[in-house]
Amino acid sequence: MELSVISLKAKRNSLHPWIFNRMIRHPQNRLQPGTLVEVISKDGAFIGRGIYNYKSNIGIRLLTENISELLDYEFFFKKLEQAKLLREEILGIHKTANCYRLVHGEADGLSGLIIDKFADVFVVEPYSAGYVGIMKWIILSLQSLYPGSRIAVRPDERNAAKEGVDFSRVAKDYPCPDSVEVRENLLRMKVNLKTGHKTGFFLDQRENRLMLTQYCHEKEVLDCFCYTGGFAISAMLAGARSATGIDLDEKALETAQENAQLNSVKVAFQHINVFDYLRTMNGKGMQADVVILDPAKLAGCTEEIKRAHRTYGDINRLGMQAVRPGGILLTCSCSGLVSERDFLSILTRSASEAGVVLQIFKITGASPDHPFSTIFPEGRYLKAVFARVFPYTKKE
Repeated sequence: MELSVISLKAKRNSLHPWIFNRMIRHPQNRLQPGTLVEVISKDGAFIGRGIYNYKSNIGIRLLTENISELLDYEFFFKKLEQAKLLREEILGIHKTANCYRLVHGEADGLSGLIIDKFADVFVVEPYSAGYVGIMKWIILSLQSLYPGSRIAVRPDERNAAKEGVDFSRVAKDYPCPDSVEVRENLLRMKVNLKTGHKTGFFLDQRENRLMLTQYCHEKEVLDCFCYTGGFAISAMLAGARSATGIDLDEKALETAQENAQLNSVKVAFQHINVFDYLRTMNGKGMQADVVILDPAKLAGCTEEIKRAHRTYGDINRLGMQAVRPGGILLTCSCSGLVSERDFLSILTRSASEAGVVLQIFKITGASPDHPFSTIFPEGRYLKAVFARVFPYTKKE
């Protein structure tokens, strides 16, 4: 397949897979958003092949810089085959769970594409217009690598609007089942594929859910922003004395209740604002042995970073005050625009304001099926900080 050629305005000094609109010499005859193109430098040298979209701030998503690699079915099959090899042959995730992230965008060489495996269902989430035209290659590759699997395409409407493309037809051709049951270590979870956030379940917290269980036996656990109950239910399976889950998403809490029943445990789920709940706790002097803070992404663009810093500061100050002396805090940030360094700085300020000292003993990130690449460090987005919390006693 002969590709249209796109030239850059300036010399490219990076291996980053994104080329922004301002760097591109756009053709006078407009190409459809998502067109596969060949990219050349200002002086005509080959740079790579990828997805072009003049409507997006990311004008080109490079998929290969190898001049011998063509963007055809074989190319996408090999990318998915390599992705499967990492998750199963190297990481062995399938031995303890039947759900994992198969494709994590740029880290797997497929910029703008997420694919999550939930038992025998694959949920494909395209972030780039380019995957409308080549979705058939993705589907055929998945069917070849995972015979008998069900495949659903679940685009995000906001991304579709940004990309200037209609994903509805491909989503209609590959509809999501209402739900699917998955297993993760001892945990069994119903994943709502119709109303769930992102692809339906936060697979990136798998290792952190497992690690947290070490500290929950006979403890009172508070899971803030609990979503469908993963942390709270894991704590109860590990022998927690009690667990409370707080969230404002009513549909997520309905699924959380089903998940608690599925695992034969009891969790007190409450539909209430986390900030209000923690303020009430602190006002009454109530505390828990283990507190989890796992809010949704607070900074989706650079304009939201300052507000995100303030919100992370507020929620952590309140959360730290809700931990019994010597108790455990697990606090997370999934905002890629908030660096680990900045997040730790926020925690330091919050601890000072809360009148506590954090003894941080573990800093982790996303589970290993969410790798990140040296040419795309933004892929390392999740920060999870495990700490003990002690009241600060000022010397007289």
